Order: sequence, then structure tokens, then C-alpha cells
Amino acid sequence: MNVSVSGIARTVLVAAAGAGLVLAATQSQGAIALGAKAADDSRVSGSTDPVRGSTVVCPGPELRGVPGVDDVPLGVRVAAAAAPTAALAGVTPVSAPGSVALTAVPGGTAKDKATLRGDTAAADVAGRAGVLAEASQSMAPGLAAAQSWLVPSGDHRALVSSTCTQAGSDFWVLAGGGAPGRQERLVLTNPGGNAVTVDLTLHGPDGKLASPQGKGIVVPARGRTSFLVDSISGDVASPALHVVAEGGVVAAAVNDSWLDGTRPAGSDDAVPTAPPSRDQVIPAVQVAGPAVLRVAVPGDAEAVVQARVLTATGPRALPTGSVTRLDGGQVRDIDLSRLPFGTVGIQVRADVPVVAAAMVARGNPGAPSDFAWSSSTPALTGVAGLPLMDPSGSPKPLARGLGLSATGDSAVVEVVTVDASGTAKTQRVTVAKDSSATLNLAGTTSVWVRQVSGKGQVHGGVISAISVADGTLITSTPLLDAALRTTSVSLREVRH
Repeated sequence: MNVSVSGIARTVLVAAAGAGLVLAATQSQGAIALGAKAADDSRVSGSTDPVRGSTVVCPGPELRGVPGVDDVPLGVRVAAAAAPTAALAGVTPVSAPGSVALTAVPGGTAKDKATLRGDTAAADVAGRAGVLAEASQSMAPGLAAAQSWLVPSGDHRALVSSTCTQAGSDFWVLAGGGAPGRQERLVLTNPGGNAVTVDLTLHGPDGKLASPQGKGIVVPARGRTSFLVDSISGDVASPALHVVAEGGVVAAAVNDSWLDGTRPAGSDDAVPTAPPSRDQVIPAVQVAGPAVLRVAVPGDAEAVVQARVLTATGPRALPTGSVTRLDGGQVRDIDLSRLPFGTVGIQVRADVPVVAAAMVARGNPGAPSDFAWSSSTPALTGVAGLPLMDPSGSPKPLARGLGLSATGDSAVVEVVTVDASGTAKTQRVTVAKDSSATLNLAGTTSVWVRQVSGKGQVHGGVISAISVADGTLITSTPLLDAALRTTSVSLREVRH
């Protein structure tokens, strides 16, 4: 059924150390981690310093660049910002002046810059380019970026958003379906100076698909490669994609678009889930009709999976499918449509590591519709945020809400919002044990979250929606930790 955007207002009330000999420079400048020599040769000491450089990667226009598939002439609006000082949790940036810059790759130049904390750099990007959001010196700690696009009518009718993510080498992305007219496009972006090779493995309800397609995909240095997942198999009912990079790191996102005959059925981006784990949490899931929970088992062992809803008043069992068994490699969709209207978190626990995501839909049967994917997220350990710029062509401001979930115990979260004048406002939200809380984000240009007390593990995301002539368009964007500090290692020689 259709849900007016006012429904959101009702419900929204509320860098890694290496092993061996490693040179770590992707997220900081001058940070070197050296593997320890023999104890009788040297002593190693380290200090934690604010990062001097950080980068997140945005997929850019997702509907362009697949070989053999016509481009869809849609651009995206990308926005990036550094967290306001009030959100930095005691981190003091270096004094050297810095900036947040947006650069299209390959071969792009800076599209826009911001030089003050809380300000937003924004750019409309077309073509077959990814976008790097790069922050330097005093602006480096607390970098966050996101992209979005909006088409209010026609075949590509949708509201789509994606968090810009740090690059890595091993991802799971859950999105898409096997219905006619539904396509999943994987966008791989390489922020590094060397080409990277990527292998893809597709999983579905019958397990891992044996296919040579998707192997040996080359992503050029500071470039982007797009891949049509249907070229592996176009009729997998519940796809889960495993992405493994060799020779470097990439960022990955999947656009799921559906034209059901002549009926536009929606589109959204899915970013990688949290790494495989026996405990997964999907925040900011706003159910109002059709909805599914998707769970995949990466390993070979059978999984016994338990799922529950984290509501404002505590945990609740799913109406159906609270406990299910999956063979190793399998993917299963669990129906959430009978849940009452509201913004919740979904917790998935299993006896072996799993990955998880959820999809919610808006629209009447036979009428144009839209949907939103929400991936599971790692628990927040520092500061996470999002710039909240409306997409190009938006006829009015989007309705937005922050969804927070806490598991294991309660947590107190400090939320810093920045308005159009650049003024930062700080408030505290208490999230009860195994529960969710929501906060209206009307009038804000960015939101930043950090946990200040409590032992609960906190997960968060932002729900955005807009009412158009024939219904509601919706998208969900996860909150991910921003780079704050790096470890510098000093080496002192010991003579005998």
C-alpha cells in the first residue's frame, strides 16, 4: 500500500594494523606499520595520531558503463563533508589547512571543495565515472560522503542513494531478484594507482552457482568497471554476490532496477554488508507493506538462523520465519510484510557466519512502485555521518529520519546535526537494550553520530522519502565509521 511521506515524520521521533612488513598509506599520510624484528634487535613503540588524509569512494552514475547495455542518461549528485568539531569525540585535527574535494575518475578534475568543517562539497556527475571524496590535513578526520538521484516518473521512477565507502578486497552485496525486467549492475571503482583483478561468485536459493562468468574482471587504476550480474544468471530469485579483489582494493555497489513489463517497479543501490558474522544487525528498516529479509550463508556448513525485530519497545519475533535452516552457500528470503508500520532494526543470529540485508517496498498492486535496500552494518565505534543534500531535480525537500538500534545492552548516542546556516546542534538519544530509536532530520544538511555511554552495540542509518504524483519513493542509506586516527610507529635500535 502507499504510505505518505508524513509517515516518516510519525515514525522518526526521535586504519587497520597489518601483519609482516606493511606500508599503510591509503587512509593516512606518514603512517607506517612495520612488522617487529627479533626482540634482541629492536624495540617498537607507537602513537595514535589524527589522520592527515582519508578517502571514500562513490560509484557515480550506476546506470552507465555496462558493456553491451545501453546507458541510461541519468546523473547523480554527490556530497561530502567533514564532521563538525562537536562530533569529533576528542580528536584534534592537525593544524595544517586542508579540504574535502570531489574528483571524478578516471581522468577527472576536482568538482567541488569544502574547507570548513560542517560545510558540504557537492557536484552533479554524469558519464561513466566513479567519484573519490578525499579529505586532507585539518579536514581529514571524520570524512563522510553519499550520492543520490531522483526520477519522479517514467520507466526509471525511483529515489536512489548510496553511502560512499572505503575500498576493500572482500565484500558481500545482497540485492536484486529474478523477475523479468529486473537488472543488477555491479559498479567497481579502484581508487589506487594499479589495476586490480576481481572475481565474482553468485549465490542463490540453490547455493553457489558454478559459472566462469565474472572471473578476472579488470578494474583500471583510478578507474571504474561496471558489470551486469545477469550475465552470470538472470533468473536467480534471491541473489547474493561475493566480490573478491586481488592486487589492490576496490569499492563495490550494486544497483537493483526493475521495470515490470511497462510498470516501473523501482530502483535502489545496495552497498556491502557487514563482514560475515554470527550476529548481523540491519538498522533503519521502515516497513509499510511488502518487505523481505535476505540471509546468505558464505561457508559450506548448514546454518540455523534466528531473526527478530528491534522495535522502540524492545525485541519482537518475526510473524513468520523467526527460525530457519539454510545449507552452506544458500540464500533465503524471509517475508516481513506482516510487520506493523514503523522504523525498526532487524537482528539476525546464527550458529555459523552469515550475511544479511532487507528490502522494503512502496506502491499499490499494479501501480508504479519503489523499494529500498538496507544492508547489515558493523557496530559504530567512533564517529559516523552523512551529508543530506537533496538530489538534482527534487521538487521539494526529502523527508528524512535517523534510525538507531542497540543490541546486547542500552546505549546513549550523541547526535550532531548541521543546518543550512552551518549551525551545529547536539542532542542525546538513549537507545534501550535490543531496541530501536528514531529522530526526525527535517531541516538538516548533515548528521553525525557517536556513542557516549552504555555497553550496547549501536548501528544506524538514514531513511529518505518523497511523495510524488503516483505514490512514495524511498531509499535507505547506512551509517559507517569515518576514519579518525592512524597509528604511527617509531623504531628504536637496541645495540648489544
